[in-house]
Amino acid sequence: MARPTVLVVDSVEARRKEISRGLAELGYEVVSAENSATGMRFATGLFPRVIFAASDVEGFGDATILRFLTPDPETGAVSQLVLLREGEGSDDESLPDEVLTVDVSGLTNAGVVRKLRTHLVALELGLATDARLEAVLGDLNTLPLFELLPRLQRLVVTGRVVVQEGELALHEGSVIATRCGAIAGSKAFARLARTATGTFRILLGPHGATSELKEDLLTLMAQAMEDQHRHADCLARIPDLESRLKIEMAPGFFETPFTPGQQQILQFAQAGKTIRAALEASSALDGEVLEDVLVLLDKGFVQLLEPEIRVRIVTDSTADLPPEVAREARIHPVPLSVIFGEEIFKDGVDLTPGGFYKLLRERKDVHPRTSPPSKGDFLTEYRRLLGAGSDVVSIHISGKMSQTVAHAREAAQELAAELAQEREDGSRPCLEVIDSLQTSAPLGMLCLFASRMARRGLSAQEIRARVESFIPRFHFLFVVDTLEYLARGGRIGKARALLGGILGIKPILGVVQGEVTPIDRARGGKAAHRKVVELLKQRVEVDKPTFLTIGHAVAPVWAERLRALLEETFQVKEFFPGEIGPVVGTHVGPGCVGCVLFQPSDEELPLISAP
Repeated sequence: MARPTVLVVDSVEARRKEISRGLAELGYEVVSAENSATGMRFATGLFPRVIFAASDVEGFGDATILRFLTPDPETGAVSQLVLLREGEGSDDESLPDEVLTVDVSGLTNAGVVRKLRTHLVALELGLATDARLEAVLGDLNTLPLFELLPRLQRLVVTGRVVVQEGELALHEGSVIATRCGAIAGSKAFARLARTATGTFRILLGPHGATSELKEDLLTLMAQAMEDQHRHADCLARIPDLESRLKIEMAPGFFETPFTPGQQQILQFAQAGKTIRAALEASSALDGEVLEDVLVLLDKGFVQLLEPEIRVRIVTDSTADLPPEVAREARIHPVPLSVIFGEEIFKDGVDLTPGGFYKLLRERKDVHPRTSPPSKGDFLTEYRRLLGAGSDVVSIHISGKMSQTVAHAREAAQELAAELAQEREDGSRPCLEVIDSLQTSAPLGMLCLFASRMARRGLSAQEIRARVESFIPRFHFLFVVDTLEYLARGGRIGKARALLGGILGIKPILGVVQGEVTPIDRARGGKAAHRKVVELLKQRVEVDKPTFLTIGHAVAPVWAERLRALLEETFQVKEFFPGEIGPVVGTHVGPGCVGCVLFQPSDEELPLISAP
C-alpha cells in the first residue's frame, strides 16, 4: 500500500524543512508550502491525504480550507487537517470536530515529527490519535491483537503497545519484550493474546525495553493460539482457579516419573497453594500448567479444595463485563439474546462486541432486537450456585428497560420452597434480587463492588443493603451520535423530546430512576464532553476519592479524551475500562461514550476498594 501524501504548510522555514525531511525519511511523500496561497493551491490541486499546517497560516488556522477541499478522484478520501499551535488554545472548540490541533510549544523539530508520524500511523491503520497526538488509539474488539501486530510490523514501528492488562515493546516492527502484570516473555505474550480486551494505545519512539524474546512474531502467535485452546479446554474442567491443591499419595505415586512441570505442581500442592499461585510462579504457558494439574488430578495424585465462598454474584450480560474480569471476580452473567433477522445470538457467548458491531455495519438492512433471559435460565444458574452451598445476590438491568429482572424475580419465587429448607449447618440459603435501575457501565461497577464485599465476608443481606444504598449515588451520563437507535428500540424514555433536534447538537443523556432521560445538550463532541465534566462537578466532590468507569461503543478516541478530562478534574481512586456490548449497543448505536462516577463515604471505601 502506498504511503500517504503529506502537505506541510509553515512560514517558519527551519521547522518546515525539518518536518518535511523527517517525514520523507520515514517513507512518506512530502510537499511543502511556505505561505497561504501556495498551501491553498497544493491542498486543492494535489489531494494530499494529510495537511499539517501552522495555526497562524491564513485560511488554515481557522479551517477555512475545509470549504475548498474535494475528495481525491482515485481514493474518494478528503484531506485531513492537523493544526500545529503554540501554547494555549490547542483544543479550540470553535473548530469542527474533525480538525485536530496539537500544541508544539517547547518541542524539538524531532519531537514534532514524532507527533506527526503518530497521526500518520493512525491513518494507515484506519485509527485515530488522542487529542495531543501522543498515542494511536484503537479497540481490540474491532482490531484484534493478532491483526494489529502484523500491521505494525509492516509499518516498521518502534515503540510500545499498551493495553489494560500489560504492554508489548516493538523494535522496527518486531515484538522484543512483553509484560502482563508480573509476567514477562512468551508467557506474557500468550496471556495478553488471551486476556487483552478494550482499548489499546500505541506510543511511538523509544521503548526502554531489553530484547528478551527469541521467537519471531509468527511463532509467538502460533504458540499463543495453541495455549488459548489448551487454557479454554482446561478451564471447562477446573471449577475455580482459587482452588487449593492438596497432594495425595495414591497407589503408584512413587513409581510414576513426573515431568518438571508436574513436579512443580506437586511442590505447590504440598504447600497448599492455589492453582492461580502455580500459574503465576511457573515459567510455562498457562495452558501447559493447567494440563499438568489435570493429569495429576486424573491420576489421583492431587485433589482440589474449592474455596469457600459464602456469596456469589449473578448479573446479566448488559453489565458488559469482559469475560476475564467476570471470571476473576466470580461474577456470573446470564446472557440476554440479540436477534439479527432470523439469527439469534447469546450476548457474550455467541456474539462478542467486535462481532456485533461488524454485523451492524454489514447488515444495515436489519435492525437487531434484544430479548431477556427466561425464568428457566435464572432457575438453572440459581440452583447451580445454591446447590454448591453459596448464597446469591443477583443484580440486573433496570426493570424499565428490560424484563430481565422480572424474570429473575419469578425464578426466585419459584425457589421459595427450596430457600426455606435448612442446610446441614442449620443455615438457610439466601437469594437476593436487585433492580439496579441502571445498565452497562454502572451495572458492571455495582457487580464488582458486590463481589469485593462478598470477598470481605459480608452476607447476602448486607450486600443487598449496601448496593441499594449505592444506586442513587451513581452518576451516569452518556453522549450518543444519534437518537435513532434508542428510538427504534423503544428505550428512549423521556429523551423522546430531543428527536428532531438541531443538526450538530449532541444530546447528553442520563439514566434517572431507571429510564433514559435528557440532561443537557452541546454543539459537537468536544463541547459535549466538557459539559459532561461540568455536570458531574455539580454532583460529585472533586477533592474526595471517586471510582470511574468509561464505556464506549467502538469510540476509543472519544472515550480516551473523556477519561483524560475526568482524571484532570476528579480524584480518581480506581478506573474501570468498559465497552458497550451487543445488547446495550443495539439501543445506543456506534459512537456512544458514557461515564459513571461513584463517590463512596469514608466508611464504604475499604469495603469496595480492590483487594
